Amino acid sequence: MRELRSIFLGILLVLGAFRSTISHEDQPLSKIAIHKAVFALDDNAYIKASPSILGMKGQNSDWLTVEYNSPNPSVDDWIGVFSPSNFSSSTCPAENPRVYPPLLCSAPIKFQYANYSSPQYKSTGKGSLKLQLINQRSDFSFVLFTNGLLNPKVVAVSNKVTFTNPNAPVYPRLAQGKVWNEMTVTWTSGYGINEAEPFVEWGPKGGDRTYSPAGTLTFGRGSMCGAPARTVGWRDPGYIHTGFLRELWPNAMYTYKLGHRLFNGTYIWSSEYQFKASPYPGQDSLQQVIIFGDMGKDEADGSNEYNNFQRGSLNTTRQLIQDLKKIDIVFHIGDICYANGYISQWDQFTAQIEPIASTVPYMIASGNHERDWPGTGSFYGNMDSGGECGVLVENMFYVPTENRAKYSTDYGMFRFCIADTEQDWREGTEQYRFIEHCLASVDRQKQPWLIFLAHRVLGYSSDLSYAVEGSFAEPMGRESLQKLWQKYKVDIAVFGHVHNYERICPIYQNICTNKEKHYYKGSLNGTIHIAAGGAGASLSPFTTLQTTWSLYRDYDHGFVKLTALDHSNLLFEYKKSRDGKVYDSFRISRDYRDILACSVDSCPSMTLASYQLILVRMRELRLIFFGILLVLGTFQVASSHGGHPLSRIAIRKATYALNDNAYVKASPAVVGLKGQNSEWVTVDASTCSAENPSVNPPLLCSAPIKYQYANYSSPQYKGTGKGSLKLMLINQRSDFSVALFSGGLPKLVAVSNKIAFTNPNAPVYPRLAQGKTWNEMTVTWTSGYGINEAEAFVQWGRKGGDRTHSPAGTLTFDRGSAPARTVGWRDPGYIHTSFLKELWPNAMYTYKVGHRLFNSTYIWSSEYQFKASPYPGQNSLQRVVIFGDMGKDEADGSNEYNDFQYASLNTTRQLIQDLKNIDIVFHIGDICYANGYISQWDQFTAQIEPIASTVPYMIASGNHERDWPGTGSFYGNKDSGGECGVLAETMYSTDYGMFRFCVADTEHDWREGTEQYKFIEHCLASVDRQKQPWLIFLAHRVLGYSSGIFYAVDGSFAEPMGRESLQKLWQKYKVDIAIYGHVHNYERTCPIYQNICTNKEKNYYKGTLNGTIHVVAGGGGAGLAEFTPLQTTWSLYRDYDYGFVKLTAFDHSNLLFEYKKSSDGKVYDSFRISRDYRDILACTVGSCPSTTLAS
Repeated sequence: MRELRSIFLGILLVLGAFRSTISHEDQPLSKIAIHKAVFALDDNAYIKASPSILGMKGQNSDWLTVEYNSPNPSVDDWIGVFSPSNFSSSTCPAENPRVYPPLLCSAPIKFQYANYSSPQYKSTGKGSLKLQLINQRSDFSFVLFTNGLLNPKVVAVSNKVTFTNPNAPVYPRLAQGKVWNEMTVTWTSGYGINEAEPFVEWGPKGGDRTYSPAGTLTFGRGSMCGAPARTVGWRDPGYIHTGFLRELWPNAMYTYKLGHRLFNGTYIWSSEYQFKASPYPGQDSLQQVIIFGDMGKDEADGSNEYNNFQRGSLNTTRQLIQDLKKIDIVFHIGDICYANGYISQWDQFTAQIEPIASTVPYMIASGNHERDWPGTGSFYGNMDSGGECGVLVENMFYVPTENRAKYSTDYGMFRFCIADTEQDWREGTEQYRFIEHCLASVDRQKQPWLIFLAHRVLGYSSDLSYAVEGSFAEPMGRESLQKLWQKYKVDIAVFGHVHNYERICPIYQNICTNKEKHYYKGSLNGTIHIAAGGAGASLSPFTTLQTTWSLYRDYDHGFVKLTALDHSNLLFEYKKSRDGKVYDSFRISRDYRDILACSVDSCPSMTLASYQLILVRMRELRLIFFGILLVLGTFQVASSHGGHPLSRIAIRKATYALNDNAYVKASPAVVGLKGQNSEWVTVDASTCSAENPSVNPPLLCSAPIKYQYANYSSPQYKGTGKGSLKLMLINQRSDFSVALFSGGLPKLVAVSNKIAFTNPNAPVYPRLAQGKTWNEMTVTWTSGYGINEAEAFVQWGRKGGDRTHSPAGTLTFDRGSAPARTVGWRDPGYIHTSFLKELWPNAMYTYKVGHRLFNSTYIWSSEYQFKASPYPGQNSLQRVVIFGDMGKDEADGSNEYNDFQYASLNTTRQLIQDLKNIDIVFHIGDICYANGYISQWDQFTAQIEPIASTVPYMIASGNHERDWPGTGSFYGNKDSGGECGVLAETMYSTDYGMFRFCVADTEHDWREGTEQYKFIEHCLASVDRQKQPWLIFLAHRVLGYSSGIFYAVDGSFAEPMGRESLQKLWQKYKVDIAIYGHVHNYERTCPIYQNICTNKEKNYYKGTLNGTIHVVAGGGGAGLAEFTPLQTTWSLYRDYDYGFVKLTAFDHSNLLFEYKKSSDGKVYDSFRISRDYRDILACTVGSCPSTTLAS
């Protein structure tokens, strides 16, 4: 059976190769038997071209007239255009030394029949042609041939024609760089590195210019894999240059021009072009994407087209140029120009698309006509590339990857995963792993629109060639990839290769998963597949069979357009190339929770939510026991944390009971006059009779941002009806009013005057965080300025030194689930992030955040400062603070119905007091307990601003940020209040000097075999312990050991399956300390492995630990959790109080651990580790391979 299957698959691949070969026809130039050409010059025949100098006004294309005469005309006479002009046998390569008859060794770059525009040519022998030439780094000549294309005879040769500067830089092609704020410019010239230095002069439109150098590539005939690219199709490609324009501002307009500085000091310039920089990943702005395949090139003068093969390409090109102001990026997914080994055609193609590619990123994918050639490693063994075997496409166009044919790129709210169908994509291959990583690594909260692109159809197509095979796609295409599309919820997969348009329903395993056709609301439950290969090449017929999944077919040329209106709405349109009108469309409207929702094969096979079903089916007692523990864990979380104070208010039941004798007023009416972002106000209130005259009571739909009882600071209020409050407000991008409510079901009695900060939109509450590299710091802040009002940036530099500006990306988001979606919703404003790069280790920097309004006004924050991170392994004093579950509290005493997080202010104040002795902070989950009341995130960031604006404030995701039923969280409770991770969701690693921190996300599955398990192992395994001896594991829920009462009654003393899955990793990679939150107390264990203490010491560890010390540090501020009265053997210290821990690395051999109480900042527990590198290397139980040379 296996042999038969292998033979069958082999036959399918061969058939695929034959289909590719026969379906796309030949390159027009291949019809000319140029090797058979002979000279038959006739003195009475002539051909001449004028003008002889082109491009006099600097243009890179020009028209000329060719006039010719033949004494013996015939209908198959034709005109060939040659470049270089010397096309005789002297140009033949050495491997072909034949002299008689003289062979022409290069095909013309274009041709046309002599009677094309001169119908009388057959009778008069006279004719003329209007031809368009482009600058191609050499001169041109024109030849009159007789005797047709198959046995051509040279009758006459023209004068030479040339451009004013044949070597000029031409045909720039933009492409996305490897990071979002980088644009690449690729162009062609005749200047090698021994003649000139290539560069790009560029800058913001209307601003200062800078210079970026360019790299230079070329290749020779020997790089080609076969004929015709290696023989008659060969033409020197010139030099291909690429410059990198970095640190761009999102959505800003830039101008640029290409330059070459000759070694004699002369400068050669191109025309000036402009482009718009890419949006920040996740940025909420209008984003318009064009996608098509198989366009090819065509000649505007009508030449070259023996079989009229790609005539539709000019229509497509013209439509895109006409609509260019409404296009942000273009994807041409394979079969680029159909040069098929005739190298000159790549110049023709880049000239044709220049108006597009010089203005917006022109991204490409590899197709069979670029890559396929026998014996060169292509998955298909046909000859479709004409011997190019990928060399041309990989040099002529830049793509942001190390492997030039497959890559991913982000554009605002889109993630694009571009596969290479000419290389093996099946499970187990490198490409399969790349595709899965691309799909799995996107943050769908920021980038909800996940698009898969490839040349050949790996999904579904009703094209006749696929239908007759019975596969309706490439054999083995969807069999290998559909589980990835489904698992990671790919929205749309777009393919080329078949020259038509077709749209498929949302589909999985050949079954439509959604009955809608034009307006999809909520989850698609499958992927919509599109064939968009009709951009220009000759059309492919459909099968007459009407498949159940095919919604729309069009046998015509066209392209597709995706428009992301925001994070929740995507518009898809199919437009015809001949008129640019929309002929098919659909729309997707959904929320983030719809992406998180489980569908068939799109969630982990086992989550907490699925345990109830599993319990019914499982027979093994142990699995039933674990299931019960997890369910108990859910109950414990829900019951132990209480509700958010604002959730106590039944705001939807509020009625109006306004009373003319009641009032409430607030003063001052304008706050923040000195530029501060928080200020105290006084509220006075009075009420007389409690009347309720309202009829048909209207509902209030938004909870207050804070509240307090009227008698809080006025005990006499009950008797006098008069009182006042001192409240502190923070700048939250809007004005404020104060309302007086009467008791019971809330009745609105009086409303105050309005209060506002001097600038409600001001940039506020900066939060520093480590970047992706050690010498990068990120600054995130909030403002009321969107990208249509102002440009966000950071002005920064060395303390006392020069300043520079770094642009910032901008994000926002919309409603989630209740209460976040209902009464708790409040517009979060705009969230900006900037990247400060190439910092000097441990150097002091100052910064301030700013917004440049479009009227050129600048809005500034206060000035802040920070110390850059040390170099990984740097031997300096490094101090780290870690805690969980802090939450926020109000300094004015308001809001706290159940006094739930009152200690958070103590923790915050202690950290602020000791800030000079802190280098970095980790808040490991349960950040602010907003629980769906969005305004509280502003309150929290305001509370921690003195800390987070000065040192990196790193976070982990907790249940109160992430958990919500049906959204893919491992636990199915409602602790996030409908936020479901939109405000905070993480797993990552970061290095700080001698520390490596591996931060897990306990709200997603961490068990062996999962993506997170692999991440954790990679994080632990990849650290160099000689440079970074201190390896710390951080997570929110307790995956190790805890004596918290609710874990004790479970009998697990931790999250069920926590340490069962991870302890072998902690032991194998010798994790020093694992720190958790979630339980609101402090506890430290002995160094431990498999429930056994591995070291008898308690406060001073010398040498190897032989296990991992586990610490619970969840007492940052939220209501305390009790311990079990049972004294476990591994618990060394417990404290039922609020506090935090501090790690101090003195050097590579000495680490101090301290637990401090929030009430006074004093140390109540501590230990020290002293050891050498050899102690880390030493083997312990479970920490070395079972067999080594020594053993």
